[in-house]
Amino acid sequence: MPSPAERKIRTGEIALLGVFLAYTLVISMVERMIPPVGAGIPGIRLGLANVVVLLALYLFPLPRALLLTVLKCILAAMLAGGPAALLYSLGGSLLSFFVMTALIRLLRDNISPVGVSVAGAAFHNIGQILVACLLFRSLTVLLYLPVLLMIGIGTGTLTGVLALRLRPFLAAYLEKRQ
Repeated sequence: MPSPAERKIRTGEIALLGVFLAYTLVISMVERMIPPVGAGIPGIRLGLANVVVLLALYLFPLPRALLLTVLKCILAAMLAGGPAALLYSLGGSLLSFFVMTALIRLLRDNISPVGVSVAGAAFHNIGQILVACLLFRSLTVLLYLPVLLMIGIGTGTLTGVLALRLRPFLAAYLEKRQ
């Protein structure tokens, strides 16, 4: 049986994970109210909720960060999407998550959160396009990928810079709590 101190840490982590999840959902909902970026190109969003996911990759153990990612996809789709939105979100988010995790683990000292975020944005787009190819049973959808990748570089950079700026504050807060 875990000691009271171990239970407190687990309870604190669960609470913090819940706060992170709430942030991702609120940011996602607010972002849906913003007119589309990219001159009305369908499916283009800033992806600001991914700042929270990126921070979770640096601050939480891998299983908790993955749980946050999956819950974000499911709950955001339930709140404002639907089954198709869930498939696109999971396809993009999971591919992005595993690529960002690999980059952080393999290149930790040689890649910044901005680089991780840009790669994550690119692979999120690739994951969504792969889902679209499967759903539409057509490779024609791949023609949309260069546009998504160009915009993804910009949005990934923005997300990465925000995470880079917020990370020291969150790390200091978590350190104080221990």
